[in-house]
Amino acid sequence: MRGDQHVYLSLTTAGLLIAPSVPVLDPALIAVLFFGVFVGSLAPDADAVDAAIFNGRIGGMKGKRGQVLNGFAVVLPVFGYTIRYLIYYPLSLVFSLILRKSYRHRHRGLLHSFSGVGLTSVILSGYLALILTWLGWSLALLPAFGLAFFAGCVLHLMEDACTPAGVAWLYPFSRRRMAGRVRTWGDFEVRPAAFAVVLALAAAGMFVAPFVTTVSPGDLRSLALVGTAVLWLLFMLICRVRCERRR
Repeated sequence: MRGDQHVYLSLTTAGLLIAPSVPVLDPALIAVLFFGVFVGSLAPDADAVDAAIFNGRIGGMKGKRGQVLNGFAVVLPVFGYTIRYLIYYPLSLVFSLILRKSYRHRHRGLLHSFSGVGLTSVILSGYLALILTWLGWSLALLPAFGLAFFAGCVLHLMEDACTPAGVAWLYPFSRRRMAGRVRTWGDFEVRPAAFAVVLALAAAGMFVAPFVTTVSPGDLRSLALVGTAVLWLLFMLICRVRCERRR
């Protein structure tokens, strides 16, 4: 998918999950969670030189929300080049040695797999911990950023799994891909935008629910989690996601 589609689908999903807890969460924690998902939603594309994470700008984002996100996007190249040269390339070398075969750098390869984004999240968090310690800053919010970054990466993979190129979740151990029928560059493809609207409306409902209902916060969080899973399952069915074997 395009960079802007990754961003608004990931952020609206995160909003739905976080919404029931907003009244009791520290605003700084909320900001860190959304920022982590924001960066993670673009991070797997660091294996492509023309990716949005290297541009410092998210194409397709318009209006005030687009200006706000593009304001945060100026830091994206720092993450993009760190991931590409200090995480992706070294991990590729390690996997090639472990598997005893040459590793060809390719888009939607290692960084578009569960093992790739998991290791990237851990290593990036380690780099940030070293930098924050050197600066004398607190590490209290770093775990939240790391988890949110990983969640954003996983959402990126779920979104790409809805496109014809698909995602090999177990790469490089398996080349079996999950692929769908969303052609994101078409003028008439409305499914990603429509799904983002549904997620945003559901998030808004979850946000106001604690103030207008007697449902406990714990039940609302469970409902948000189940609702997110159901909505994503329906979206993947609508996108006709299937498991395919490719060479």
